[in-house]
Amino acid sequence: MKFKDTIDGLEDVFETDIPQSSVILITGVAGTLKSGFTFQMLSNYLEGAAEYGLYVTLEQSKENHLKNMESMGLSLSKKLHISDFSDYRLTYDDISHDLLTTLEQNIIDFSQEAGNKCTCVAIDSLGALYSLLDVDRKNLRKGLYRMLENFRREGLTTFLILEEDGSSDINESTTSMEGYLVDGIIELGLHFKGNVANRYMRVRKMRASSHSMEPWIITVSDVGLKVYKGNF
Repeated sequence: MKFKDTIDGLEDVFETDIPQSSVILITGVAGTLKSGFTFQMLSNYLEGAAEYGLYVTLEQSKENHLKNMESMGLSLSKKLHISDFSDYRLTYDDISHDLLTTLEQNIIDFSQEAGNKCTCVAIDSLGALYSLLDVDRKNLRKGLYRMLENFRREGLTTFLILEEDGSSDINESTTSMEGYLVDGIIELGLHFKGNVANRYMRVRKMRASSHSMEPWIITVSDVGLKVYKGNF
C-alpha cells in the first residue's frame, strides 16, 4: 500500500509516493478537512500494510473524533491506535512541565512496544499543543526540531495538523515556522467563485517526491474523501 493510494484521486496528484520517515504538515483554516484527510490516509494505508500507526488527538476525545470521522464515511483501521490527551494526563502528574518531551517519549515508546512495526504517526493539532506550552518561539522551534528529527530517526512518517488563520484562499498561501522544519506541506483550503465555495488541496512541497503543485478539489463522499481536478 502507498499513501498516494489511500484517497480516491490522490494517485493523480502524486506521481511517486510520500517517502517513508518524512514529516508532513497538513495545513489550512477551519473546516477544510485536515483531520479527515490525515485520518483517511493513515487508516487506509495501514489496512494494506503489516504495520501499525498512532493518531494523537489533543483537541477532541477519542469518541468525538471517531464520530466525526464516521460522519465522513471513514472507518478506523484496527492497526491505527487513537490516543487522546486524557491518556497522557492519566499517565503523567505534571504534564505541562515539558509536554514536547513527554509527547515524543510516548510516541517512541508506542513504536518500540509495537516491535518497531509502528511506521506512522499523526498529531492533531499543533495549535492545541502550543496552547499547553509555556515557551518562547525560539525554544519552541528548537524543541519541535528535536522531536521531529528523533521521529525521522525512528523511521516514523509523521503528519502534523496545523490550523491557520485567515482565508486560506489559493492566492494567499503563506509559510509558517513549521513549514521550514518539515519535508512536505499539503495545503487544504477554501476557494470562492461567486457564491460557490469549494474545498481544495494542493501539495506545496514534498521532498524526494514527484507531484502536481496545482490545486485539486476535495469533497466528502459516502465512502470518505475524494480528490479530482477542477476549474479554478
